[in-house]
Amino acid sequence: MKRRINRDPALLPVRLKRMGKSTLRTMLLLGLGVIVLYPLFYSISIAFRPASELYDPLVILVPRTLVLTNIKNALGYLDYWVSLKNSLILVSVSSLLQVISCSLAGYGLARYRFRGSGLIFGMVLLTILVPPQTVMIPNYMNFRYFDPLGLVSLFGAVTGQPANINLLNHPLAFYLPAMLGNGIRSGVIIFLFRQFFRGLPKELEEAAYLDGCGAFWTFLRVMAPNAGGAYLTAVLFSVVWYWNDYVYTSSLMSGYSTVMNRLYMLKDNISHIMEYEINQSPQEGILILQAGVLLAILPPLIMYLFLQKYFTESIERSGLVG
Repeated sequence: MKRRINRDPALLPVRLKRMGKSTLRTMLLLGLGVIVLYPLFYSISIAFRPASELYDPLVILVPRTLVLTNIKNALGYLDYWVSLKNSLILVSVSSLLQVISCSLAGYGLARYRFRGSGLIFGMVLLTILVPPQTVMIPNYMNFRYFDPLGLVSLFGAVTGQPANINLLNHPLAFYLPAMLGNGIRSGVIIFLFRQFFRGLPKELEEAAYLDGCGAFWTFLRVMAPNAGGAYLTAVLFSVVWYWNDYVYTSSLMSGYSTVMNRLYMLKDNISHIMEYEINQSPQEGILILQAGVLLAILPPLIMYLFLQKYFTESIERSGLVG
């Protein structure tokens, strides 16, 4: 049976309006897609092309010849496998500690009212607004002369011997702030958890209290299992922020071999390497550097490709939209 098409002239303006909205939405999404994806495609193209095609006007995105020389050179200059292992350990542990501490802080700010809770939440929001460069020097001094509660100075005064703890170039410089809810952009993650836990019904907690659970076990056994979407969102954000960070890594972990540290060292020394070490043209250096950039973004890109479905769903349920 053929479907009858309503050709009522009175509905023509409505159809044109819908068509215009659909066309505008499609053009907008295509434009955003080009803005986001073009640099990635161009980076891949540069990383796999020979130096002779770098400035060839006839080669735009698809090289005539695919070579692996740039990737091999970048792997060597980045000391990639050692740097990748160090980065994965540093990022994984820091993100795990950060998500745990921030979820506890977010739950406390969402469910409990106490003297100064509003001030504390305001300070959390302030950490989102303050650029990390403004506290870089105090952070550096704090970890260079680490003195928790003045105990190290007290020990030095008692023994008469100079005492100081240097945590620079040690993973604890990242682990301790993450453990205490003060890691990289922890304010955003605390805010995310606060918004999510505020949206959960209080009946869940009341039922747990009636069953004899205290505040901590209520959070651990009832609230946290219902916050899977928020946890996934927080983990993905935290991993990407720690992986891409250079401000804290360059100041606190400058001597620690991570992918980002090695990439910035390669960027700063690429001209010297090309001219004095391997006697190659500057074009070759650009290709190696671009291959290094591609290797640096590859792990979080692979993670997102596998988790993007769950990430999109968790964003919708985590309080960041809607």
